[in-house]
Amino acid sequence: MEILDRPSPNHNARPAGVRPDLLVIHGTAGQTDAGDLSWCRDPRSGVSYHYLIGRDGRIYRLVPDERRAWHAGESSWEGRSNCNDYSIGIGLCNNGREPYTAAQYDAAAWLVGELMHRWQIPPRRVVGHCHVSPGRKQDPWLHFHWGRLFDGGAP
Repeated sequence: MEILDRPSPNHNARPAGVRPDLLVIHGTAGQTDAGDLSWCRDPRSGVSYHYLIGRDGRIYRLVPDERRAWHAGESSWEGRSNCNDYSIGIGLCNNGREPYTAAQYDAAAWLVGELMHRWQIPPRRVVGHCHVSPGRKQDPWLHFHWGRLFDGGAP
């Protein structure tokens, strides 16, 4: 699959010596792919993901893996706070109610597999925004099928 570079200014350096060891899956809550992409590239938003996956399955890289994207906000995982410091954020364009598309599951499964291999991240460290920010965030919402992420996108 092809990854399209669409740089966002919304990122900064990770803490010294920290490499990504967690993948956080998000739903964007946006109405259109173009709107989500524009929002994440607008310096006024203060929001970014490392990757954004459109409804058509296109994968956009907004922030290099080695940099700290601004996707998780107040968050923690396994007792460690500030997930943005050590995670890679993947946003799937979705308004919060619509089903995720087959193309999104295919692209997400491929991308997650690539990132797990590149950064040696085990499956148990692939989580949702709802898991790192419980009570504050609900995405990627109950209609996200986690099994499809690990079954190569197949229904």
